[in-house]
Amino acid sequence: MHKTQTRHDATKPADDIYKALRDEIFAGKLNPGERLVEKELCDRLGTSRGYVREALKMLCADGFVVLIRGKGATVTKISYQDTKNLYEILAALEAKSVELAAPNITPADLTDLAACNEKMKGCINPKDRALARRIWQEANLEYHRLFAARSGNSELSALVESIRWRTFDFKYVVLFEPFYPLFVEQHEALISAIRNKNFKKAGKMMESHVNKASEVLLHSLEKVPGI
Repeated sequence: MHKTQTRHDATKPADDIYKALRDEIFAGKLNPGERLVEKELCDRLGTSRGYVREALKMLCADGFVVLIRGKGATVTKISYQDTKNLYEILAALEAKSVELAAPNITPADLTDLAACNEKMKGCINPKDRALARRIWQEANLEYHRLFAARSGNSELSALVESIRWRTFDFKYVVLFEPFYPLFVEQHEALISAIRNKNFKKAGKMMESHVNKASEVLLHSLEKVPGI
């Protein structure tokens, strides 16, 4: 299965640093509000300050860090309202991605989508919940990224990927566990819509799917601020 590339998937040193720090933010190893000290990053990553600065500028441009003159860089704090706003955009963009991708989806793609969904189905009531969360997240990303890859619009794909990175925090995955059966059902229905050539319907279904995920997350953030 093809995966959507972001604009920082080259092999320059600054791109590698960008991806390493982005992955640490994604995994919760770097927390919102945490200061990123250039010298410490240079020592830890074994690179020069110039490359670190270039990577931090990339991260700032994509919304992962905040750069303040004289104070350096800190990991961006995403507020409740930021999350709400970004998910509204994500729902619309993912719906469009599915609409564009659907006519290009091959039988092999449908098999891949179904395989992703089977992996997610196996995460319902697991023996090892921590492992299941990781399997769920990887399979879910693979499922959604296939539509981006088949959309034929690289700018749209990059926007979707950027927003997904900005809104994801691994500790949020636990919030979705009670809704795994519903999400699997929504994924299956979307696959069926594409198989039956109901492309507009498939786009609407993706929009509803992302909106439901947003609803679950925002409800939890409302109840437990700073979760």
